[in-house]
Amino acid sequence: MSKWLGITVLVALCALVPSQAAADARVTIHDFYGPNAARMRADVVNLLERQTGVTIVSQGQIESTAKKLGVDPFSPEGRRSVSKELQLSAWLTGMVKRHPGKLTLTLLVFDGAEQARIGGAELSGASLRQLSAKLKGQLWKKTHQAILGASAPNVEAEQAKVVEAEPVPASPQTDMVVTADEAERNRPEDRRPGEALRAFLGVGSPYRSLAYREPLTQTLGDYQLSGTPLADLQLAFFPARLATDSWLSWFGIDARVQLALATPTRDRDGNQFKSRYDAFHVGLRARVPLGLHYVSVFSGYAMSNFTITPQSSAAGSPAPSVDYRTIRSGIGGELSLTRTFALGLDAAYLGYLSVGEIGRWFPRATAGGVELGMFASYAITSGVHARLSAAYQRTFFDFHAQPGDKNIAGGAIDQYLAVSLGAGVQL
Repeated sequence: MSKWLGITVLVALCALVPSQAAADARVTIHDFYGPNAARMRADVVNLLERQTGVTIVSQGQIESTAKKLGVDPFSPEGRRSVSKELQLSAWLTGMVKRHPGKLTLTLLVFDGAEQARIGGAELSGASLRQLSAKLKGQLWKKTHQAILGASAPNVEAEQAKVVEAEPVPASPQTDMVVTADEAERNRPEDRRPGEALRAFLGVGSPYRSLAYREPLTQTLGDYQLSGTPLADLQLAFFPARLATDSWLSWFGIDARVQLALATPTRDRDGNQFKSRYDAFHVGLRARVPLGLHYVSVFSGYAMSNFTITPQSSAAGSPAPSVDYRTIRSGIGGELSLTRTFALGLDAAYLGYLSVGEIGRWFPRATAGGVELGMFASYAITSGVHARLSAAYQRTFFDFHAQPGDKNIAGGAIDQYLAVSLGAGVQL
């Protein structure tokens, strides 16, 4: 009798202890939007990864599953399909707003099965540091009921844990968002104002080709150079984006610096020279969001310098050095193919202010030029991107030579191509 009584007591005790085999809540952290959104999202991911009973499903898994299923992970229907495939119980997203004297983070938790909002929180701080500290202390307290009470698709309602979500503090943004469908229509990514700062550093190599048209002077020869190391720094800063999402956030400054090491070369007579290339531009850019993409217009000052220096005074230069000073104006666009992959293109016309030594070789020369810039960007992590860039510049000359000129040719085409690979931040 005592034996059966002991077994009965043991069974009863086991029933009172939470099952260790119970599955963790599978949660994905969707994109965050607004100033410092990448930082806030990273903080949320790090905090939730430390919580017992929660498994974080990466965005990479979300995207690969959506691709396999042929659905859009940004649409409610697509999220439901992904949730069913990965047994996601909850989706979490956030919006950061900057107000006078404070930052506000609105967190929203959506049910994986129904994509209805089941909870969230609103946190504020006078600075980014204060907001991060408040998030660390209150995130789990304010969201755990919703996260642990969410249900994945195909889980029977009677088996799901019914938990009343903590109400979200009232705000103009959260009061408007009731379901994931409505969140989709109101989400900031539909307007995508863009990051306040982009900074990239890459390494690569330039190529130059100077080819004359109808050269009559025998000493004029075409010139080519390639294979020298190149450093490539790209910057874009939209200061108003730190404070507002309005049209004022469209305007910013972009700049680029390219520096190549001096490279020894020889002409056809064996004379040795050193060639050096550097280029720079800075200007204003207006970046207008169109859904998930951008169009932009820009204008500014640019220079590119290619210097050929003889190693001995007896050797003449095989080609003139150039020092192009231009007004650079054009249009651009950026296409977001996925959340992590984007393509960009700039096309510019160059109005020449001066051309350097080649203008002394050909005193009546006139010049015009175009420039194309292309890039492919891939998000390695939130806020950190790899970038493959290519910049092509084409300068075309008419020399207007006359009998008696020291150098006579019809014109020339001067081409530069610089390719670089690097990484940087988008914040």
